[in-house]
Amino acid sequence: MPNKKKNVTFGDIMGILDGKGDIDCSNRSLTSLEGCPEIVLGNFNCSGNNLTTLDGAPKTIEGDFDCSHNRLISLSSGPQEVYGDFDCSDNSIISLNGVSKKIKGSFDCSDNKLTTLDGAPYKIGGDFSCASNNLSSLEGAPNEVGDFDCSHNLLTSLLGGPHEVHGDFDCCDNQLTSLIGSPVFVKGDFLCSKNHLETLKNGPIVIHGTYGCSFNKLTSLKGVPKEIEGNFNCSHNQLASLKSAPYETENFDCSHNELISLEYAPKKVKGDFDCSDNQLASLKGSPKKIKGNFNCSGNRLDSLKGAPRKVKGDFDCSNNHITTFESAIKKIGGNFICIENDATLEESVFRTSCIIKGNIVQNVEVSQ
Repeated sequence: MPNKKKNVTFGDIMGILDGKGDIDCSNRSLTSLEGCPEIVLGNFNCSGNNLTTLDGAPKTIEGDFDCSHNRLISLSSGPQEVYGDFDCSDNSIISLNGVSKKIKGSFDCSDNKLTTLDGAPYKIGGDFSCASNNLSSLEGAPNEVGDFDCSHNLLTSLLGGPHEVHGDFDCCDNQLTSLIGSPVFVKGDFLCSKNHLETLKNGPIVIHGTYGCSFNKLTSLKGVPKEIEGNFNCSHNQLASLKSAPYETENFDCSHNELISLEYAPKKVKGDFDCSDNQLASLKGSPKKIKGNFNCSGNRLDSLKGAPRKVKGDFDCSNNHITTFESAIKKIGGNFICIENDATLEESVFRTSCIIKGNIVQNVEVSQ
């Protein structure tokens, strides 16, 4: 007969502890928390074991509680008071029933098998992550959080999510067709990439960080705030126009769309501007100054008319059909890259009208 798996308790490994400091029993092959003190005045870490239940866990933890990377399916019998962070990620939890209702720190239940947030703490002092589960709804989520991460789920709606987000809001890689239910104000980044969105209506009104909406099915930018304090990335969509794009942003990426014009592009770009891999026949509408790199490669340009006058970084216009390099460009702080075009650039002539601090990179003719 095969030997039964040995039961390894907290008491067997750690002995009798008074709980007056931090307790770390992680990665000790524990199958039970039997023998734990009821009150721990510091942190309690039982991650990386073989626990299937929290029976025997401390009832009060004045620091952080970490039971991640175990085999838990439930949080019942867990601590009722946690004054720091609560991390139960990377388990097989199917329900949050039994978890402490108030967490003064952050709560992380990512990488489990949750289908609902019923039973989740209603008051969180820090961040909340329920990423990489099987959630189809945010009903049961706390109302106010720091960062909120519900990415990599099966969400079709943001209804039920937090109303106040003091950090980042990440709902990437779901099945969203609408932003109804989004928080109105996001003090950090708002990330909704890799969904099925055709519109950004009903999204946040104010975003103090980055707005990422790439890899969707967007045909319009209606609903985007006029000012984005961080980056704006609407790449890999089906946009034919930049109407309703923000007026000002850090980096701006509208690459891999179906744009035929840069009309309505941001007027102030503090970083990079990437409009590569579209169907642009003209650069009219580009910002006058770019403080980072400018990339218009992979379009249908036959000239550089309308290009920015000053680019602090690299200027890449490769893979177009440019027949003349005459333009109003005055200064390029990096390299000028013009590979795979119809015309060959006369470097000495171009440098008389434009100051280029870097190199000019173009096709090299191979001698026969």
